[in-house]
Amino acid sequence: MPQHSTSSVSVVIATLNRSAQIAKCIERFRDLAPKPGAAWELIVIDNGSSDDTAARIRALQAECDFPLSYIFEPTPGVSAARNAGIRAARHDILAFTDDDCRVDPSWLHSIQQVFADDPAVAMVGGRVDLFDPEDYEISIRRFDDRYEIKTIDDMFTRLIGCNIAISAAALAGAGAFDTSMGPGTRFKAGEDHELFYRVLKCGGKVIYEPSVRVEHAHGRRAQDEVRALKANYVKGRATIFGKHIRAGDRRLIKRAYWELCAYLSSRQRPDGVRTTREPESARIYLTSLVRSFLFLH
Repeated sequence: MPQHSTSSVSVVIATLNRSAQIAKCIERFRDLAPKPGAAWELIVIDNGSSDDTAARIRALQAECDFPLSYIFEPTPGVSAARNAGIRAARHDILAFTDDDCRVDPSWLHSIQQVFADDPAVAMVGGRVDLFDPEDYEISIRRFDDRYEIKTIDDMFTRLIGCNIAISAAALAGAGAFDTSMGPGTRFKAGEDHELFYRVLKCGGKVIYEPSVRVEHAHGRRAQDEVRALKANYVKGRATIFGKHIRAGDRRLIKRAYWELCAYLSSRQRPDGVRTTREPESARIYLTSLVRSFLFLH
């Protein structure tokens, strides 16, 4: 795995018809305290917005005292948007967050420090807290300890796409986001963890670092919103397995089988809580597994 040489960072954020959210997100970057002498830039990818996103970002460009770029990417899907950001990036570390996240003032410095301290690091994920405690506790990562990610279980448990940084060298080795996956595509999720899995398979060193922190203002409180998101997570996970099984990753065949069985059975977890059968999740999982096996390459 090639190694990076500096601590310069390109931050990439994709957005679609959420002008108020992206404006609040960008405002937080005014408070960043980056590593002294290390260059950085913020690249916002508009994935086909029909609201006033472009106007708001143009106004912020005139006010900001840091490099802020705006790119319009008409190809639908967050993966296509992020890949447009990757192509435009000028620096050797690429950091990704979402338009509904609020970065901590030390976020950029913490990313730069992880890569500076260990040139072998290919990717770092960070802590994600709720911005509003009234929101449902989902799409967060609240671990307090620094941890090296070595397995697929570690990856799913510790990492999330709204707070991740990857070296340009690691991206060159593993490839960019799969534009068939993620929000805005037929396969509605999983694009982040699918890339993370490729980085792991390439032998990259992956770290979870809690000081790399954002707050997630996802706004989901209604049960139907939460159910829909959980269903997309099930689809995404199965899609990753189906794609890589088709590519010859035989280790995932047994894993996919046991995950499907888990949805169909009632069992007691190590913490004593008994889970219930989830036949609808099993149906979604199996359907997504088969479709991704047949149609993803």
